[in-house]
Formats: sequence, structure tokens, C-alpha cells
Amino acid sequence: MKDLKKLLKIKKKDIISITGSGGKTSLMEKLGEELREDGRVLMTTSTKILRPTNPKIDYVFDSFDSYKKPREKKVLVAMGNLDPTSNKLGGLLEEDLEKIKDDFDYILIEADGCRNLPLKMWKSYEPVIYNISTKVVSVFSAKVLGRKIKEDFIYNFEDFKSLVGEGLVDKEVFLKLITNKPGPFGDFKGEKIVFFNQVDSKEEKYEINKLIKYLRKNIEGIRYISGSLLKEEYYED
Repeated sequence: MKDLKKLLKIKKKDIISITGSGGKTSLMEKLGEELREDGRVLMTTSTKILRPTNPKIDYVFDSFDSYKKPREKKVLVAMGNLDPTSNKLGGLLEEDLEKIKDDFDYILIEADGCRNLPLKMWKSYEPVIYNISTKVVSVFSAKVLGRKIKEDFIYNFEDFKSLVGEGLVDKEVFLKLITNKPGPFGDFKGEKIVFFNQVDSKEEKYEINKLIKYLRKNIEGIRYISGSLLKEEYYED
């Protein structure tokens, strides 16, 4: 078991885009809290996120124009363009991020949506991964493995069903989702990581380990980690 920043091999000046479902925002905030121990951290989005309420966030800027460079050496900042009717922060433009990226040691970008559902199929315009990204982490929930494919827990269900068919969410479903375009990594050519979240029992850990072994045999160029953001326990097997 290690902490997230070590498992993800994060270094100063990394810009990490986060995609998927089953804990994107939680991952961004947990990682932000860890990285704050080492320097200045910015959390933002290239799409939309709910305006954060985490008390461990030092500053929330509701527009790029309202941003002021923090004086602190260790600080956690959230920023986007607020829509007051939905209480969501809209994405910063990549050109605006370029202007301020040197103010921060680490930048975390939530790069797609899932309407709080635990599984998704990417639409043609997703994910929105900026060229300045150095890593992409895609989150999947361990809880969906073995479930019968139904509309009530899958975002963009019709496209999902067209890709994988009916039946159960099994190892072949994950293989198709991860390798498909549109998919969790878009056209990104840098470091790619899949994180299986919500691994809360020995049985789930066993099943996810089997899944990871299968994916490693069939997909090149992706690292896999697993664990539980809720329990703050993480693994790389």
C-alpha cells in the first residue's frame, strides 16, 4: 500500500487529466490534498464540475478573471468559470491555463463527465484532454464488475450497448471500453493509467487483480492501480 502520489509517480510540474466514472472528483481532491504537502496545487476542469466545498481547499476562484496568484508555498486552489444557476464551474480555456501554469507545482484537470453514474461510454467529443497534460488517469468503479448491463447505472447507455452488447459487465467489456475511440484516453500519447476505485473487500481485490492481469495481456502502454479512495488504501500488483 502506498499513497496516491507515489503510485501515480507524480513529479513537480505534472499536469494530470482525470477521466472516467466512479470517483473522478474524489480522486482529484484526495490527490490535491496529498500534493498540497509538496507545493502549490491547482484543481480545475476542461468540462464542468460542481463548485467544490471541500474545507481543505484554500481558495476557490469562480472565474479566470478573478484569479490572483497565491502567496503561500503550499496551497490548494480550485478554479473555473461559475454558472450560478447550476453551481458548476465551467472549464478554463487551455490558453488561460498556459498563462498561469508556472504559478503551480501541480495541476489536476477533470476532463469529462458521467452524471454521477458508476460506468460510462464516451461520447464523440469526450474526453477533453488538453495538450499540456503530462498524464491521464482514468477511473473505473470496481462495483460494476459482474453487474447486468442496464441503463440505470451507465452514462450514454445507447452507445455503450452498441459497443459491448448485453449481458454482464465482464473483462471483455472493460477491454472494449479502454481500447475504444472515443474512449478514456482520447488521442493522448503520454503516460496512461487506469485506476480501479471502490475496491473495499478481499473478494473485490481478488476479482480486480484478475481483471488487471487480463488487461495487461491484451493492452500495451497502460499502467493499472486499484484501491479505495474512501479507505485511503491503494495497490499496484
